[in-house]
Amino acid sequence: MPGMTTHELDEALHAHFIRPEDRVSQAGAGAVYLTEVTAPNSTRRADAVHIGLWQSRGAGRIDVCELKVSRADFRRELDKPEKAEAWWPYSTTFSIVAPSVEIAPPEELPTGWGLMVPQARGRRFRVVVKPEERTPELTIGLLLTLLKNTETTKVNALRQQSSQLHVQFREQAEQARRARGLINPEEMRRLEFLERLEKSMGLKLGDYPWRDQITPEDAADGLAAFMRGEAARQQAREQAERQAAELERLSQNALDQARKLRLSLKEESQ
Repeated sequence: MPGMTTHELDEALHAHFIRPEDRVSQAGAGAVYLTEVTAPNSTRRADAVHIGLWQSRGAGRIDVCELKVSRADFRRELDKPEKAEAWWPYSTTFSIVAPSVEIAPPEELPTGWGLMVPQARGRRFRVVVKPEERTPELTIGLLLTLLKNTETTKVNALRQQSSQLHVQFREQAEQARRARGLINPEEMRRLEFLERLEKSMGLKLGDYPWRDQITPEDAADGLAAFMRGEAARQQAREQAERQAAELERLSQNALDQARKLRLSLKEESQ
């Protein structure tokens, strides 16, 4: 794909060999993907090395890849084949990985070299030129080189994962802070009132009535009807209380008049 950076091409090649979801542990991936690996007894470094661990992932394979994102970079590789020569005995295949065949035309490849380019869809690359395959020499120097780079890759992956987690945490904390800042105290009080109302009703407000959910309009109608009935009952109670108070006053007045009449009659009899 034109315009790809070396980092983007490397990430795509990594996904070609090992799915991102399988990278949690190398044992679970069934393969190892290393970058910037120095060849044994040499100073020449390969851009990427894929090592198969499981039979289904090509156990024992060591695929060495050189990433080229420009014609000039590819031409420099051709002009200095020492890197390929340094890795040739220790690899199953040696391939050029480029964004397109325009950067690395197949007819310009040396004999035995392969060519891979990414496809428009999917994670798997297209093998434009199949590389020559051979049995790699497994030496102590090779094993030491691979083990050292495996540990470095693990440490770098853990550091990257830790950095990503820190970034995600900071972003989530900032989002939460902004969210809190967008709600003023008055809106918070209104939300609290709404929660208390839903709890008292035993219903949740929603877009449509269903089971324990009710629309705001239906809730408003029900509350209005209840409040009207409650107002009528309150009015009736107040009227009854006023009438009772009036009867109490009349009764007390009658008692007072009766007491005065008895006193008057008593005085006349004397």
